[in-house]
Amino acid sequence: MNKYIKYFLSISLLKSIYYSFKFKGKILIGHNTKIQADKNGRIIINKDGYLTIGVKTNLPQGTILEMGKDSIIKVNGKVHLYKGSKIVIGNNAILEIGDGTFINEHSKLVCQKKICIGDNCAIGWNVNILDTDYHNLINNGKENIKNKSIIIGNHVRIGCNCTILKGIEIGSNSVIGAQSLVNRNILSNTLNVGNPCSKIKDTVNWK
Repeated sequence: MNKYIKYFLSISLLKSIYYSFKFKGKILIGHNTKIQADKNGRIIINKDGYLTIGVKTNLPQGTILEMGKDSIIKVNGKVHLYKGSKIVIGNNAILEIGDGTFINEHSKLVCQKKICIGDNCAIGWNVNILDTDYHNLINNGKENIKNKSIIIGNHVRIGCNCTILKGIEIGSNSVIGAQSLVNRNILSNTLNVGNPCSKIKDTVNWK
């Protein structure tokens, strides 16, 4: 019973009611959570789903969610953004997260184009996921594309202190070891580690 009381006390009821009404879906907001959402930003939650932001853990750090003009978060089930994380969604960008997925403490996700994360994914502590370079680079007069979508499949585990760069596709049932830099596509059912990240085992799974 104590754990349920503790969970209840970690929720800001006024913020939860306000944002649930504003976005017409079930949203639980933790204390010390800061949300800056443009009036045209949207959170779309399917009828059986809900979104928790900054709830449950005892960390003193706050959680930050920033949503630009016409940005969208699609929540396709039960999704948890744990305390101390920072989520930034730029103008016209789309973040889609599947059922049973959580993003752990101190992680940062920057979405300037599109990031899709599948069902039942475990994103570890202090993970950085960025679909942008923020600034265009010019090489021999040719300007690179600074924003490229990231796609993460179902049942993917990303260890702590990893960085996922723009334009990456990570296959389902794969595992990314701690402190890896992912700058290339990852095959399904593989174990990958390192800086830069590379495959070390095939036909793996995790639970």
